[in-house]
Amino acid sequence: MLDPLAAFRRLAMIGLMPAAACSRESSPDSPQGTLEAQWVGSDTGKLVAPAVAEWCDSLRVLELRAMHGDTGIALALYPADSLAVGHYPAVLPERGDSTRPSAAVAMRWFAETSIRGFRGDSGSVTLAATGPGAGAGRFAARLRSTTEGSRLNLTGSFRGLTVRPAPPDCAGVAKEPVDTEPDLEEEVQESAD
Repeated sequence: MLDPLAAFRRLAMIGLMPAAACSRESSPDSPQGTLEAQWVGSDTGKLVAPAVAEWCDSLRVLELRAMHGDTGIALALYPADSLAVGHYPAVLPERGDSTRPSAAVAMRWFAETSIRGFRGDSGSVTLAATGPGAGAGRFAARLRSTTEGSRLNLTGSFRGLTVRPAPPDCAGVAKEPVDTEPDLEEEVQESAD
């Protein structure tokens, strides 16, 4: 079963599941761009980190992810038809796929005693250039905490990105569960013998 928001849900969960946070392993020779961001509000900070861009063809969504240490930022761009330079209004992640063109924004970091997760509800992402090693743009979004309602204003830019195809599981296709339950009928038969 396909879940049209699977790609962004995976990114949005970064506030709750650090193991699935913002970035997949990439090979050392894979070209990466850079994302720079700063935020103010209930907390203040900045991030400069390597960024990756992956296009999920089946969902028609571009995922941009950057992570440094425990801090990560993810952007998802939902073009009307095909990926194009232009303006993508930021909406809540659950509306991104149905309101095209649009973008969704999420970020997380570890605070002293908890993981702080935020998701965007307004703002925009502007894709200014595409092409191998030339993908660039900027973003400004208003984010709300995923747990307690505090707000942040996030601004930033990205450059030098090469958009690559996303892995086949980007569409959120459920894998067959591994049967780890013992076969009780077989155990009963063996004990009766």
